[in-house]
Amino acid sequence: MTRRVFSAAFLFVLATSAAGAFEKPRLAVVVVVDQMRADYLERDPSYAGGFKRIVAEGAVFTGARHLHIPTETGPGHAAISTGRLPAVHGIVGNDWYDRVAGRETCCMADEPYGIGPGHLEGPTLADGLKAFDPKARVFAVSSKDRAAVTLGGRRPDLALWFDRAVGEFTTSSYYRRPAWLDAFNAKLKASALLPVKDGKVQSAILATPALDRATADLASELVRRERVGRGPSADLLLVSFSGTDTVGHRYGTQGPEMYAQLRSVDALLGGLMTDWLKSSRGALVLALTADHGSIPEPEGPMGKALDVKRLDWEAFAAGLETALQKRWPAAKPWIVSNQVPHLYLDRAQSEAMGMDRRAFLQEAAKILSGSEGVARVVVADSIPSLDAADPLALPLRRSYRPDRSGDLLLIVAENYLLHDKVPGTSHGSAWSYDSHVPLVFWGRGVKPGRYGEPSAVIDLAPTLARLLGFSYPPGDGAAVRLEALSESR
Repeated sequence: MTRRVFSAAFLFVLATSAAGAFEKPRLAVVVVVDQMRADYLERDPSYAGGFKRIVAEGAVFTGARHLHIPTETGPGHAAISTGRLPAVHGIVGNDWYDRVAGRETCCMADEPYGIGPGHLEGPTLADGLKAFDPKARVFAVSSKDRAAVTLGGRRPDLALWFDRAVGEFTTSSYYRRPAWLDAFNAKLKASALLPVKDGKVQSAILATPALDRATADLASELVRRERVGRGPSADLLLVSFSGTDTVGHRYGTQGPEMYAQLRSVDALLGGLMTDWLKSSRGALVLALTADHGSIPEPEGPMGKALDVKRLDWEAFAAGLETALQKRWPAAKPWIVSNQVPHLYLDRAQSEAMGMDRRAFLQEAAKILSGSEGVARVVVADSIPSLDAADPLALPLRRSYRPDRSGDLLLIVAENYLLHDKVPGTSHGSAWSYDSHVPLVFWGRGVKPGRYGEPSAVIDLAPTLARLLGFSYPPGDGAAVRLEALSESR
């Protein structure tokens, strides 16, 4: 498949109705809560809104995990939207090093539009719905561009995100800009919910529930203005709340700031669900998940119980370079781009010094494996031949792209946090605290219950497609969660 074109065969499959007739939803909603660990869903007994409702009335998969490395926003949202892993969807990280251009690139960079889905490959749930029903509509909203873009696929009717530099929601020239957006932004600025100071919204304000309140307000305005869920064909609305991630990076996972943030999302979701039910006249199905979790910070009780160790990121990165320079003194840095787990090395420099590439990479991996906080370093082009018994073999194969992955893949040791902003936290590993996230289906066609068997976030796309009445073949490691479908389905 090319960057923007499906194969005819796959489009034919997507356009095929799933077996079994039932009254399909008029509106399907995917809710993503950025950096929401699985335990957050039922952490607080005071929840009285959306979290409480979907747990009580929905199909809750308690063992859902992300199956890729790294667990970051870009790859996580791409996994949700495609039901595929980075080896297929191509989003190997939030950023990677483009060897052809000789520079780092953002996963959502897309010339000539600035921002768009050009790097996203393979099928998406949104595009599959439009292939099945050309009259279906798709809307994606987030405060992060990479979340809205990956969720919306290639042909969304709208994809909107928050521009922190100017304090308003925007889009790019790849997409349609709705006529009503300027009025919404004017109202947002007048409300002082996210005040602009010195030309931008201050980071401290973004690390509060205000960020997601603005996103929820935009989602409500979009539903009203575009009459979402009221047409003859199904609409797909994808909303990603980014505030939990911002709060986590600044304040950590265990403090009052995170509890306040989660209570706010619970309340926002409860209100939105009421609106969505009204707009769809009750014909609503919803799926909730997260793009990744996060490691408990060492300063809190959970972090202390796990003996989490915090490492300064800049010192850690400098230490890796120092270790290589000690073995091979050179005029230029060996690491041209450090996008852990992806390490991109200076190939031209090693060639100029007459090194055998394979021997150089193997020795470099061995040297770096001895660094504190490093569990293992793998030579990237050895990933396809890793022993099947190796516990890293499958997740690395599913995450590896020869054209985008680093020369070396560095696996951070369990219970190590690479984040120097106390008491903040981070994420990115394949360990449980980063990969174990909520997965809940609720509404039309869903059989309520708790399901503890192993499941994956990439199950969301094919399962929701089934609930919408069309076939979306599961990718590697994914499955339609038939146990969550009602008998009428």
